[in-house]
Amino acid sequence: MNMKIRWLGNSCVEVTEERCILIDPNYIVEPDEKVDLVLVTHEHTDHIDKDKLNTLRYKKLIAPASTLELHNLKGIPAKVGEIIEGVEILESWCWKSQESVSYCYNGVLHAGDSAKFPDTKAEVVFTACFPDFYDEYVREMRRLSPKLVIPIHYSDEKRKHAEGLKRRMDEANIGCKLLKVGEEIKVKI
Repeated sequence: MNMKIRWLGNSCVEVTEERCILIDPNYIVEPDEKVDLVLVTHEHTDHIDKDKLNTLRYKKLIAPASTLELHNLKGIPAKVGEIIEGVEILESWCWKSQESVSYCYNGVLHAGDSAKFPDTKAEVVFTACFPDFYDEYVREMRRLSPKLVIPIHYSDEKRKHAEGLKRRMDEANIGCKLLKVGEEIKVKI
């Protein structure tokens, strides 16, 4: 079975197979009309835009309890160690966040802003690309051994950050691909 993955800008990723999952709903490119599940890694507004979230037709929202409370949202509190709707909720270490989590679904890992990654089996990893943490990203990807690393969480003005991380991943022989906002890839699961 193929899984369709699109980077929608900022840290927003759309994963579609039997259903549509949207992670960190602060997007530039519109997601599919029907979203089954929305996942939020943490409360920062570059990861959740309440106005955009309110325009989505979605069935369930999962987010850290502090994010739900801060943004006055109804949803399922994300607790590390739980599996909800087939989504594994894992640790995350996001800078200046009250509470953050990572999500892994069918081998696709999204760790928000974290430069440290939870222990899990991931085929595709979405990662921030802050230059101060290039060494940590490379070290963590060597440890996790995913098939593909995709840098996210950058604007056109900061594309050089993603390009710099890709160079570092290439030097370490770690598969890495830069996507354009809205670009889709297919992954066999």
